[in-house]
This record gives sequence, structure tokens and C-alpha cells, in this order.
Amino acid sequence: MIEFYAPVPHIASEHPARGPTPSAHPSHKILLPLTGLRFLAAFSVLVAHGASVLLGFAEVPFDTITWLKQASGFGMTLFFVLSGFVIHYNYGALVVGRGIAGKASYLWARFARLYPLYLLMLLVYVLLSSRTSALWTGHPERFKELLHSLPYFLLSVQSWVYVPVNNQDALISGIGGASPLTWSISTEWFFYFAYFLVGLFVLRLRRPWTVILAGLIWSAIWIALASTLFARSPQIDAWAVERFGPVASMTHNWQDSFVRWLLYFSPYLRIGAFVLGCLTAQLYLLLRDRDVTRVEFRIAQGVLLIALASVPVVTYLMYAPDAPKNFFRPLNLNFGLALSVAPLLFCGVRYRSVFSRVLSTRPCLALGEASYSIYLVHYVVLMIVARTSTSGYSGSSFDVAWAVAKLVAVVAVILALSLLLYANFEAPARRWLRSLPAKSATAGRMQAIVIAVSPAVLALVVIVGERSILG
Repeated sequence: MIEFYAPVPHIASEHPARGPTPSAHPSHKILLPLTGLRFLAAFSVLVAHGASVLLGFAEVPFDTITWLKQASGFGMTLFFVLSGFVIHYNYGALVVGRGIAGKASYLWARFARLYPLYLLMLLVYVLLSSRTSALWTGHPERFKELLHSLPYFLLSVQSWVYVPVNNQDALISGIGGASPLTWSISTEWFFYFAYFLVGLFVLRLRRPWTVILAGLIWSAIWIALASTLFARSPQIDAWAVERFGPVASMTHNWQDSFVRWLLYFSPYLRIGAFVLGCLTAQLYLLLRDRDVTRVEFRIAQGVLLIALASVPVVTYLMYAPDAPKNFFRPLNLNFGLALSVAPLLFCGVRYRSVFSRVLSTRPCLALGEASYSIYLVHYVVLMIVARTSTSGYSGSSFDVAWAVAKLVAVVAVILALSLLLYANFEAPARRWLRSLPAKSATAGRMQAIVIAVSPAVLALVVIVGERSILG
């Protein structure tokens, strides 16, 4: 199952803020546990996809493979809540308090974070796509489908709209290969623009109890919305088939159905977790200068333990086929684990504990920095391994052990490649792009403008090429 990645920005002391708002703190402390959480989220997705691709054939006790595949549900929710936390923590005052210049600086920082590695890997996805190879085997119509989808991907809006590209696939699958993973990057890009309004709302909450109340109300609203839409899936499906054709049907291809897009891929349901992350950051900002009392610490440790224990419990209730009808089942495509993740984030940064110390270890920090590379690289490597090796599975315990050993080795290779890619391309490219607007010369600013509009220019070139070359 193709899942997600939400690129989380660095937690750094960027853009010292002005004014008396909570986010306008003169010195943003680096919150190391959040970097470790980035790795935890990316690793959850990696394990889920690795189990699906390399262990999907195996039969092991306690249905372990099935539950490993569900780890992406936790990772996905963690990424989106974490993203909201970090965006509000780093950029709240910049976006809200510094007018057009602040908003432009914020968007450029996000562009520099996402696009260099995104465009590089998008090129890899296109080159490895079966639609590209079909062009050389006498099936140009499949390559035309790729060209039809590519402009959406270049602009990173592929998850914003539902568009069938043929009678079999929707836009999310329009390029093929590992490219469906980029839906979450598109969804995150939507959140960056939505934060212009979200930040205005969250920064108005100036007391801890009002933030907590707002978080509870927001969660109740989002749970009601997600549950209602889930319950009405048959009616939504019928409308989508009438509007888009059989490709949108849940029974035709669940992955490319309209309901799947609406509840899972689209930013319109996912933004619930992002806003909850922003509220969690606001609560932290309001409390961070207050000393932690012994009573507060003890209560926090209890909350942390409950949040950690709730993750496997909620996962079981959402995904287990033998679980009775329950409150969490309708939330398994979007918001289900958000109420478990938010306390983890808050307790991880507010209090010193074994949990926060583990997340702040050097391996977790290094791999957390490379989490974006881990995500964009991992499925390509898994696909190559799966296509160049055979399982030879006969049901013996030796075959299962060999498959697990192969997965462990592949995971190690993916992590090593990701660290190299981060150190030698992702981080240097981001630093260079971030430095352009800071140059005093007009040339530096012009370079930044040209680079920023390059995806749109490439999208126009692709559209013209599709119409003129392939007809």
C-alpha cells in the first residue's frame, strides 16, 4: 500500500520575531526530540512498506506482517501533527507579524526545504516509470498519460484535486513507480498556504486553558466531520462514479477511488491533524518559560504513558478485521491517531524523560535530519530489490528468516543512502537556496525568483509538449 510523507522543517532559531505574541520569542530554542520524532515517523513508513513489499508473502505467527504494514498509519499522523507544531513554532510571528515580506520569506524557506530533492526524485520516478518505458515499446499513449499528470506533480498540487488520467488510474498514480508517495508532499504544500489563516486563529489564543479547550473543540469537530463522511462513503462513491466514471469507484480500484482520495490523500481532511499540531505548539510556547513543578511533571508522565499505550490500542481498533464496530474505525484514513500523537509531541519537548532522551540521541538526530531523503528514496529501493529477486517462499521457517534478514539489510542500505543524499545534495541545495534572498545584490533576489517559478515554467513546457508532440 502506498502511504505518505510529510516533510517537516528544521526546528531552528530562524527569523527572530518582533512583538509581544508567544511565537515572537527572541530566541527559539532548538527542540531536539522533534528531530528524533521525524526519524520515528519516517522509519514507521519504511517498515510498513518494507513489510508489504518484501514480506507480504510470508505467513508468520500473530499476523505480524499485517500489523507491521499498519505502522504507516502512525507515521503518517505523526508527520502531519509534527509539521503543524514546527511550522507554528518557527514561523508563527514571521507569517502573522511581518506583512508581505514575512510571508514571502516563509514561503521561500518552505520551497527551499521541499523542492530540490523533490524535483530530483521526481526525475528518477519518471525515468523508472513503466509509462516511460512504454514509449520505447510502441505504446506512446501511456507516456502521454504521464505527461498529462506531470504538470500537477511539478506544481505539487496532485493531491489537491481528483483527476482521472484514464479508465484505470487517477492522478495520484498518473506517473507511476514510486511517485504516488509524493501525495503527502503536495498535501503539505497546501498546509503551508493554509497556515496564513490558521496562524491568525491560533495566535489569538493567549491562555493555556483556551488552547486546550480549542484543541478539544477542534478535535471533536474533525472527528464528527471525518466520521460523517466515512459513513456516507456509498453515497459519495455513487456521486463520484456519475461525475468521473468507473475509475472513481471504490470497487474498481480502491487506491484510485474518489473516496480514497477525499478521506486519505486530499489535504481537506488531513488539515485536521496539522491544525492540532499548531495548537500543541501554541500551548508549548505559552508554557515554556514557566518552571515545571513536581505535580505537573508527574501528571505529564502519566499522560505520556497513556498516549504511548493508546497507539497500539487505537491501531487495533482502527484496522483489526475482528474488532467490533467502534469509535475509531471511521477515522482510520485520517485523524484516528492524532489525539495520541499530540500529547507525545508536547511531553517530548516540555519534559525531560527517557522518551525525550532517546529521541535526542545522535543516531536519531542524524536520521531525523535525513527523514525526507529516507522517504523519497525508500520505495524506489524496495521496488528494485523486489523486481530483481524472487521470494522462493515455500512456507518454511528458514524462508521467513531469510526474508526478514533481507529486509533488515535493505533497510540498512536505504538509511545509508539517505544519509549520503542528505549530506551531499539535500542540505547543500537548501542552504544555497536560502542564501539567495539574503544577498544584497539584486542578482541574488532575481535568482531566487527565477528558481521559484521554474516548476511552473516546466509545467507549461510539459503541457505544450504533450499537445504538440503527441497530439
